[in-house]
Amino acid sequence: MKQLNFVFALILLIGNLSCDKEKNDIVFKLKNGSYMGSFSYDNNHLWESFIIQNDSFVELASGGVLFQKFPELCLTKGTYEIINDSIYFINVQVAQPPNGNIEDYDKEYLLMGSYYLEEYSDSTVVFSRIAKKGMQEYDLKLYYE
Repeated sequence: MKQLNFVFALILLIGNLSCDKEKNDIVFKLKNGSYMGSFSYDNNHLWESFIIQNDSFVELASGGVLFQKFPELCLTKGTYEIINDSIYFINVQVAQPPNGNIEDYDKEYLLMGSYYLEEYSDSTVVFSRIAKKGMQEYDLKLYYE
């Protein structure tokens, strides 16, 4: 009977340890609101803006800033996840095609895939990744909740 209790306790311990391994991931959420700042890539320094609503994002045109992605580059929308030190933009779709043509855009400039989370706070998010033409970096601040 003692041996059976020991085996049962061992099974529970192993099961508990394997569950704890999955729970070690730290999941964050950005505050809902409008984030604005900069996007740097391939010697381009552009205005960047997106809205976060729960786990969704939508990139926006600035409405007047001279150096921005739109109308020459594509704006995206989709969902995001922050796990540990990475932010993932997934389920990405075209929110606004460049110059009204869905076929005419540079995929290198799309906000999609995984990025290294450099800085994260209640009001700031900075993330980057290495892409074909060099480092892509987003540096954004929460302006409106």
